[in-house]
Amino acid sequence: MHASARRGLIAAGLLAPAALVFALLFIWPQLGLFLQSMPPGAPLAQYERFLGDSYYLGVLGNSLLLGLCVTLVTLVLGFPLAFLLARAETRWAGLLLLLTSFPLWVSAVVRSFAWMVLFFRNGVASRLLQSTGLVESNFQLIGTFAGVVIALAQVLLPIMIVTLYAVIRGIDRDLEHAAMSLGASPIVALWLVTIRLARGGILAGSLLVFSLSVSAFATPSLVGGARAHFMAVTIYEQTLELLDWPFAAAIAAILLAISISVALTYGRLLGDAKEQAR
Repeated sequence: MHASARRGLIAAGLLAPAALVFALLFIWPQLGLFLQSMPPGAPLAQYERFLGDSYYLGVLGNSLLLGLCVTLVTLVLGFPLAFLLARAETRWAGLLLLLTSFPLWVSAVVRSFAWMVLFFRNGVASRLLQSTGLVESNFQLIGTFAGVVIALAQVLLPIMIVTLYAVIRGIDRDLEHAAMSLGASPIVALWLVTIRLARGGILAGSLLVFSLSVSAFATPSLVGGARAHFMAVTIYEQTLELLDWPFAAAIAAILLAISISVALTYGRLLGDAKEQAR
């Protein structure tokens, strides 16, 4: 047996356990999901029902808009904080990063209940908005799209920060200093050097936050209330309240297809970024 064939067999043997676990825990359940969504006699009926109903298309649009808004908010808030943590010249940098990621230790349900207290009509956040005179005296953030974005962004912000921190930390600071020594201002050096070199981390963090946002259930259902017209909440309603499992499986399959499409697009963009870097 040739050495290359032997190495191939050894590699296949080492990968076989992981491939088996992946097949059992991911491929098999997803295959069952697709089969559940395509009943005999009318395999595409559930998908036609979803795509032909303006209400469910609106639910899909709300979920995608929620993902985009949460991703944008976490990126705008997370990049400056991740940059400051990565460039902090203090022995407390590790502790500060730990404090930043501390919300991840608390259940999303618990944090959602805390936001509900703040967003109710007499809550602190709603009363602050009422005091500005920009909203009515009985206004409350609970049950609004903006409230869901705020609560979900707080839940997912640490993920964006940790992802960006790891990438920015690996960028040589001498490159920024070199750009400034050639006449670039700190803002221009940040754009020409740091942000461009951190594109992979920005794309990765955005992918994680977007995927988790469009499929989130606890926070949108608790903070959004009866007005939470999102994909995950709709799947829950179809599964446990209406007992329409084939339709729920079809909605889940569509959500999975969107997540996979976003991941493939991320891989393509990351590959193009690497080619440009070369």
